[in-house]
Amino acid sequence: MLNTVFVIIGTIIGAGFASGKEIFTFFSIYGFGGLCGLILSSILIGFVIYKSFNIIIKYNISSYNQFVNKIFSKSNFINTVMCNIINIFLLISFIVMVAGFSAYFVQEFNLPYIFGGILISIMSFITFLNNTKGLVKINQILVPCLICIILLLGLKNYFCFAYLDFYVSQEVGISWIIKALLYASYNSIILIPILISLKKYVVNIQQAKFISICTSVFLLLMTITLFFLLNYYFVDIQTLELPTVFIATKLGAFYKYICGLLILGAIFTTAISNGYSFLRNLNISNRRLYCFIAFSICLIAIILSHVGFSTLLNSLYPILGLLRFYTNYICSIFF
Repeated sequence: MLNTVFVIIGTIIGAGFASGKEIFTFFSIYGFGGLCGLILSSILIGFVIYKSFNIIIKYNISSYNQFVNKIFSKSNFINTVMCNIINIFLLISFIVMVAGFSAYFVQEFNLPYIFGGILISIMSFITFLNNTKGLVKINQILVPCLICIILLLGLKNYFCFAYLDFYVSQEVGISWIIKALLYASYNSIILIPILISLKKYVVNIQQAKFISICTSVFLLLMTITLFFLLNYYFVDIQTLELPTVFIATKLGAFYKYICGLLILGAIFTTAISNGYSFLRNLNISNRRLYCFIAFSICLIAIILSHVGFSTLLNSLYPILGLLRFYTNYICSIFF
């Protein structure tokens, strides 16, 4: 069942999380409130996973359309809207991954954004036209390695856990709660199709509960470790796109490049998963049209990568989180 947990975590981990930028933007700037927020979001993600598995197992759900129909009483309009939302998220997530890949080469080698954008887009386009089955096996290796490297960074910088001088943004009140809800919501958008595909490995509620708890615990360990690391190096990383790489650099070249390679690998596999899922959901039977659309989304991603990784992540993901929040609410109330 741990392989199932790693597949789920691999879905959540992408450019934003692995780079540390998500945690910094959504939680670190709120100080102690941010720490409470990431605990809340990890619990909520585990809750969404459990409730979703509950619906999938109870009603023998085998497709995303069936899942949406079950929640919204077979409303064709709502079904169409929800399917479009997930397709929009897949496309946006692919673009954000391309921007994140580009940001690594900008930060580490001072290369223009277009270099990394063209590189990952070429690799993505080639993969879209061929087989993507090997990505699951790659993720089963990458995710445990990423968990290990993040926890290792925490162990190597153990003194950061005693550094409680939190930096707090000018925003006060319940902002950290809103960010926690949005973070959990947009991260759960892509989880539903993945959970449905994992149905054959989760045959009862007890297994669903175990997987949900394990996922929350792993996420909590990783997010808390990243939070304290980012808090300790707060002043140095405020303007960086990939804070985790900067922190790894402090331990030497070996950790710097290993961390960089793992992050690039996580970004690439997430980009391929999202881009391929978007293309598959379009149900394109014409090969030429499929190639044209695949090429088009890669070209659009290259162009939009110039907007900047942080800008795309900060402006687009919260909007999608807000859209997803309503579905999560319905799931929790009626199921």
